[in-house]
Amino acid sequence: MNGIDIQAIFFDECEESLQAAEAGLDACKAGTQDGETINAIFRAVHSIKGGAGAFGYEALASYTHVFENLLGDVREGTVPVTSDLVDMLLLALDCLRDHVESVRAGTPAPDDEAIKVRLTEARENVGKDGGAATEAAAPEPAAPEPAAASASADTDDLDALLDDLLGSYPAPAAEIPAEETADESASAEEDGDEDWALYVCPQAGAMENGSEPLLWLRELVELGGACVKCDESILPQIDEMDPKEGYLAWTFAMPASVERDKVADIFDFVGEQCLVLYGDEALTPPARERKVTALEAKAPPVATAVAAAKPEATAAPAQTPPPAAQASQSIRIDLGKLDQLIDGVGELVIAQAMLAQRLSNEGLAHFEELAMLEGLVRDIQERAMAFRAQPISSVFSRVPRLLRELASSTGKHVKLVVAGETTELDKTVIERLSEPLTHLIRNAVDHGIESAEDRQAVGKDPEGTLTLSAEQKAGRIVIRIGDDGGGINREKVLAKAIEKGIVDSEMHNLSDEEIDNLIFAPGFSTAAQVSSISGRGVGMDVVRQNVKELGGRITIESRPGQGTDFVLALPLTLAISDGMIVQVGDQSLVIPLTHVVESLSPAETEIKGLGRKIRMLNVRGQFLPIVPLRQLTGGPRAETNAETNMENGVLVVVETERCGQAALLVDAIIDQRQFVIKSLDTHYRSVDGVAGATILGNGRVALIVDVDRLVLDMANRPQAPAEAA
Repeated sequence: MNGIDIQAIFFDECEESLQAAEAGLDACKAGTQDGETINAIFRAVHSIKGGAGAFGYEALASYTHVFENLLGDVREGTVPVTSDLVDMLLLALDCLRDHVESVRAGTPAPDDEAIKVRLTEARENVGKDGGAATEAAAPEPAAPEPAAASASADTDDLDALLDDLLGSYPAPAAEIPAEETADESASAEEDGDEDWALYVCPQAGAMENGSEPLLWLRELVELGGACVKCDESILPQIDEMDPKEGYLAWTFAMPASVERDKVADIFDFVGEQCLVLYGDEALTPPARERKVTALEAKAPPVATAVAAAKPEATAAPAQTPPPAAQASQSIRIDLGKLDQLIDGVGELVIAQAMLAQRLSNEGLAHFEELAMLEGLVRDIQERAMAFRAQPISSVFSRVPRLLRELASSTGKHVKLVVAGETTELDKTVIERLSEPLTHLIRNAVDHGIESAEDRQAVGKDPEGTLTLSAEQKAGRIVIRIGDDGGGINREKVLAKAIEKGIVDSEMHNLSDEEIDNLIFAPGFSTAAQVSSISGRGVGMDVVRQNVKELGGRITIESRPGQGTDFVLALPLTLAISDGMIVQVGDQSLVIPLTHVVESLSPAETEIKGLGRKIRMLNVRGQFLPIVPLRQLTGGPRAETNAETNMENGVLVVVETERCGQAALLVDAIIDQRQFVIKSLDTHYRSVDGVAGATILGNGRVALIVDVDRLVLDMANRPQAPAEAA
């Protein structure tokens, strides 16, 4: 692992720390201000500061130092947590995110002087103004206690433990020469009532059984011991470190009142994996040598110090190496490598389908090994796709900052309500969802939600509400972005569309849905003034195009005076799915299996006519519209046997998002298989009613049916029954 890899890990950890800090501050804003929440925020900023210092990012380290100082006072309880303070900390966190992004991109650091001044003043102004702040904090003495208790009891807080331990070392003692320490310890042995020396040197194996050297040192300090020397002679460079190895050793001066047996109890469960020497032996510890080991070393080395001090104990660890840790572990994988794996799995699925087709043509389709291969390929596919599945919370977590920025520029304060943030979908979909979601939120705040004065005038809460929700439905992810604003002013939208020539001035019979969809027209905007938020004629058309490229669709549900919802229906993944292969004329089509409810061969009495153009299928008392898939292929309708005599065809009942159930008419069902989704936009162009393409087992290209679009187009077909009459 080189320096570039370590930096990449640092930036990943920065993103995790920023998310953790933002979650903690949001919890504080909501009223959860306990010690653990404050500690989590402090740890997140402290971790970024430590990494910034290690890599020499001076501007980032300087800013986080000021930020951390205020958080430290908050953790100690000297600065009370107020609503204004949380708002300022959120702004400081936004600036910290900008710092991280500038370091990552190699751009100049953001201007942070103003926020640093505010952070410093927040510390200095405590107790001023006639002691108002102090008096306000006085009636709540319990406020600092949770933080202090958490700092002392939370043994997982490595930073807090280090601070406590280092703060306990007497500064002069740390500079005592080894010779003086030897003389003092020797005299202590003679007098019997002076300090005595203790040497502690943990080895690699000491950490494998769950032991924590920092806790041993802390217990020694609590017994009255003082660290007089830390041996870091074999400490390697950061890119050569092995996290399983032990590089440090400590010499303590223990009070004469502390018995050696009490100290030995601290190391009872360590065994021979930690070298502990007392008295004279502690003053002349064995020489330590750094072993040249890579991170890929297969076994932890046996320390030379242990071998020199206790040679009889070295054989046991060599013969019976400690078992591997059973705890859950994770590694970071480059996204490009993961994409290559998914692509390879996709090709494996196609190859397996071709092999099954070839064996079927040869009459060898019923081999047990072939079924086993199909099961293994499916299992590999599901596990590979699970690697890419991520909760949509990674997108939703960016919204609070966006709302804060919009509040400062528009003066509109918006409350965020989130539901379904644990819903998982493909990482590629998540990455490409960020831009359209940003456009929709900016549109909702600028156009949808009214100003505080206008809201109060109609009896609404002056603070608007933005709702984000996600759920899995019919094999797709449905994301809803809703606001409680005034809804779409359809008269204004239509007038603007006529003015811009988007619709004919004589067209006044447009439905509400058609008028709402006019806002997706390129260059359309109803903003009175051009601003950084809206009014430039770009945005909503970009949203629809981005969603369409993801294989999804966007719809609008607007209620005048009550608000507007934008509903995005997106595929779970852009790679591999299950489908039903059907025959329509001389073409093979794929119907996504997530839409399929059942298939049946209809009787003549179950088919009813609705005019000349539409036929309905009676399914257990429920009438469903019949959609002939022959229309998708562009072939003549009357020549197909299935359309002239439906009893000879097959009807596939499907579930759609907005139009309920419908029946797709096909000639025959060929097979049910996994298919690899290929984008039609990338290789050809967008086609209405087609969600993509795939390669079948016989090598031919088959179109994937966009079920929702086909059924929706038929439902919106104007005056079809009247024309039939």
